Amino acid sequence: MKAAKPLSTKEADELNEFQAASHVGLSPKLLRWFVSYAPKPDSDRKLKARKADGRLYIRRAELDGFNDWLKLPWPSKAGARPPVPEGIKQEIREEAGGVCAICHVNADSCEAAHITPVSKSKNNHPENLIWLCANHHTKFDKNSYGPKPESAKFVGAFKQAMTYYRRALWELQAEITGSLFTVLKACESLNAQLTAASTPEEVAAVAKLAKGALGQVSKMAPTSKADPDYAAFEAMKPQFVALAKSKTTAKHIGTTLNLAVAVKAEYARRAGYVNCPLCKGKGHYNHEDCPACGGEAELTESEAQAVDLERYASVPCPLCDGSGTFEGDQCPACSGERMMERRYADQVDVGDWAEVDCPVCEGTGNLRGEPCHPCAGEGQVERRQRDRIDVRDYALVDCPLCEGTGTFRGEECPECRGDRQMERRFTERVDVRDYRRVACPICTGSGEWHDRPCRACGGEGELDQAQADQVDSRDYKMVKCPICRGHEPEFCRTCGGESEVPRFVADEL
Repeated sequence: MKAAKPLSTKEADELNEFQAASHVGLSPKLLRWFVSYAPKPDSDRKLKARKADGRLYIRRAELDGFNDWLKLPWPSKAGARPPVPEGIKQEIREEAGGVCAICHVNADSCEAAHITPVSKSKNNHPENLIWLCANHHTKFDKNSYGPKPESAKFVGAFKQAMTYYRRALWELQAEITGSLFTVLKACESLNAQLTAASTPEEVAAVAKLAKGALGQVSKMAPTSKADPDYAAFEAMKPQFVALAKSKTTAKHIGTTLNLAVAVKAEYARRAGYVNCPLCKGKGHYNHEDCPACGGEAELTESEAQAVDLERYASVPCPLCDGSGTFEGDQCPACSGERMMERRYADQVDVGDWAEVDCPVCEGTGNLRGEPCHPCAGEGQVERRQRDRIDVRDYALVDCPLCEGTGTFRGEECPECRGDRQMERRFTERVDVRDYRRVACPICTGSGEWHDRPCRACGGEGELDQAQADQVDSRDYKMVKCPICRGHEPEFCRTCGGESEVPRFVADEL
């Protein structure tokens, strides 16, 4: 039999997509999206991965660095909130099954809600987002959303339980040790959530997720003696059999979760799990799931010994040197917090904020006699902005409507104002279909309506497509005359004895 080819150092340090998903709590689908798309505005950074046999393989250091970078403040325009990219929206939508994560209905009114307000954190990492309907989120300024104040604590903890459950499923698919412990940890978290739930909807949400988690316990049992958790499981088989037979109906779910908590505690003791050295067994660190244990609070002894606490030490922000301000404004790297964990500081490239010549005006501040748009006439931009500017967008090209003639139907072209050309970036806004002549939707092309020239098209019988799209046929519905109200209409000068007038006339009166 041919000997297996030994793994290179690079390959040995790689995680497959399911291992990576469990490690950072992001789905394999989203990791693939990050490989193809840059999530943050003003940055072209994507997740680096190797593809083989239809799977992704990602180096642990690259994955950790990218995940830490995602949690750093997201850039946004002045006075605006950083937009949530479509790939992340899809992630949290699918996490909730396409409906509200709490009530499991109202799909049409759901939004991506920030658990920690985005105005404070500027954080669009999926762990800070949950899919909620209008009944369970509140709208803040700048079109951002968050949980309603009375349920914010519950929503944050429920999101954590959802993550535990999904991590266990990914561990099972990755065929790695620990999936049983992770799903038991999910049950422990759900037990606490059931106690904290204050509304029937919250109780039902916990019960539904708990039923799914408990149903996975038997599927995640260690089957190989080589598995370090195998002996602990074998010694506790009667307890796991009892747990599998326990009822998960609404009436009995609390009792079954209590049993799961007891089983988890005994299993952790027998398998040698110890408190995480970073979060001290709390599962949280600096207001987020503990990055060392994934929020599970406990690790195997070997995993605990491998935790590098220095990565999480608080250090001054490398951009503002701990002052909280940068060039007179709030520091964009630390959001004015002044300090950050070393793992985040390592992801900050201070060179991104260095001033360089604008690539469009080449540092002059002027473009064709006007202040240069990308640099606002300053002549310089930050390097990270420069890297996102496509100089071709500012090249002059023929107007797509008049095709460079400057006129349209014998008059000045409405798009280029007769200049014949425009910057390429503006051509994307021009839809020549808007100028296609179509029959008037009110008079259907006759030019007359109720024996008078049609008001919508000025009696021409046709109009541009864009104008036709703006016509509201409800304005032309005949309604009771607001002057005579149908009484003695023969004397009414408004309706001319017809008792009715078009709605637009009634509205004007």
